[in-house]
Amino acid sequence: MSRVQPRLIPQGMAFALPTLIVLLLFPRTSAADVSALNGTWRSAADEMRLSTPFDESVWGKDAKSTRIVEMAIRQGGDATLSVTRRVVDAKGRAVPGSTSIEHATLVLSEGKAGTGPRSELAVTVKQAERRYPDDPKGTWMIDGLRVGVTTFADRPGEIEVRVDFPEGRGSFWETLRRTPGKPAPRESRK
Repeated sequence: MSRVQPRLIPQGMAFALPTLIVLLLFPRTSAADVSALNGTWRSAADEMRLSTPFDESVWGKDAKSTRIVEMAIRQGGDATLSVTRRVVDAKGRAVPGSTSIEHATLVLSEGKAGTGPRSELAVTVKQAERRYPDDPKGTWMIDGLRVGVTTFADRPGEIEVRVDFPEGRGSFWETLRRTPGKPAPRESRK
């Protein structure tokens, strides 16, 4: 037993040392200051090639499914989240009837402090809907949508958004980056 113990202590220290370094470099962070997030945040286009025989028969050869996520955060933590999905043909044009937009009105506030550079914001979903712009009557409420927003002390120009649909299909997470330009316009009160 005495032979094993001296080896275990150095090995245990090998795992503890990186943890200690992370804690020293990024001490327990407080929740992000929501006002520092004011502005517009956008993801890169997430593209998936539609290449099955069925996909090609419906959308055409070399079509792609795309998703772009955008969040506008205003003073006081009011925010809107838009997820635009569409199919584009081989020339990059949107295929008619393929566009859908999930739109959510949110309130962001200070949330849980994290260990290391991550902080989870508290997110309240006030309203969410799915629209099909090609169909004027194509709007449905999304009850039970959950949204998570994470900030990073070591990457102030990025946030992570998690979107969980109540039916469980189509849920995802995406990294958004601050877009250059003016802060998001203030939404009019009704």
